[in-house]
Amino acid sequence: MNFRLPQCKPAEVGLDGERLQAADEMLAKGLEAEEYTAAVYMVGRHGKIAGYGAMGKTGGEDDDPSAAIDSIFDMASVTKPVATGASLMALVDRGALHMGQLLTDFFPERNLPHLSDIRIRHLATHVSGLPAWKPLYSNGGTKEGSIEELLQKTPLANPVGSTYSYSCLGYITLGLILEKVAGMPLEKFAREYIFKPLGMKDSGHNPPTSVKSRIVKTAFSQSREGVLHGEVHDENASSLLGNAGNAGLFSTAPDIAVFAQMIMNGGEFEGTRILSPLAVKRMITNQIDPKIGGQGFGFFTYPNDMVPSGDLFSDSSAGHTGFTGTSLLMDPENDMFLILLTNRVYRDRDGTAFMRRRRWFHNIVASAVR
Repeated sequence: MNFRLPQCKPAEVGLDGERLQAADEMLAKGLEAEEYTAAVYMVGRHGKIAGYGAMGKTGGEDDDPSAAIDSIFDMASVTKPVATGASLMALVDRGALHMGQLLTDFFPERNLPHLSDIRIRHLATHVSGLPAWKPLYSNGGTKEGSIEELLQKTPLANPVGSTYSYSCLGYITLGLILEKVAGMPLEKFAREYIFKPLGMKDSGHNPPTSVKSRIVKTAFSQSREGVLHGEVHDENASSLLGNAGNAGLFSTAPDIAVFAQMIMNGGEFEGTRILSPLAVKRMITNQIDPKIGGQGFGFFTYPNDMVPSGDLFSDSSAGHTGFTGTSLLMDPENDMFLILLTNRVYRDRDGTAFMRRRRWFHNIVASAVR
């Protein structure tokens, strides 16, 4: 297939091809160990694709198609920076809202005294005090029930601004606010103002059945009585009809590579400006007290251990992971990005073995830098 970014040999951008091949072999071992049924990766440096690969099948059955470089994955929490964070900063760029606005400003119809001190920046950086997670879908399994459970029935776990606690609930709330500001569903805003201008044709929420053969099966769901295939894995996002601030995006490695390069370019790609350079800087640099963590407006940053940078990439790295086995890492100091997409929850929700392998993989790729 034709990539949007030019391809090159590793040596042309200062990478050791043998080390990249070793990283490929590391992922193949994970396939043999049945940690996932499919894996796709892409390595970019200096604006070019220096390494990529696809292995395995889109599911666990013999007749499932082979995975390809343009296979579509449930991105899970990579949704947070790529759809929600980017949409947030696009609206900030437009003067539609600012990071100091109070959560309660956006829900005047509700009485929310327990949330009265939370500001947009608290939600965007996981210091809102909201719990990390709760089963919002348990309130009837409807969108209205989940929103009610989130806003009216969820007490704070910590004082606002005091503690870094990675919170899907915070980003779901942020997504609801962005919809109110934009006057349209989050998925539509992200599609019209982020994905379409970038030519990310395979990125969006609730993918159509026309691309189902390219979608990697995510996992078997007991509650939904079948294998999830093009339906968001996250139960809370599912209750919100697949359109939530925390999860719901489906995408491919080539599309995420375009997004990553746009960020590395300071908000522009092929002459199209998506975000201002200053907005991008806020996304990928720490916006909270480093004593409690590292978090930009969307991406994990140093000193957050959740940055999927292994042990060797620089402290300027920013990135994000998804529960389903997806990740994006960008290292501005080395002018490099790394994408890894798998369906690691297909057989195992624990993920200990996969997370260890992902760290090995990132270390081997980092060792290729010359």
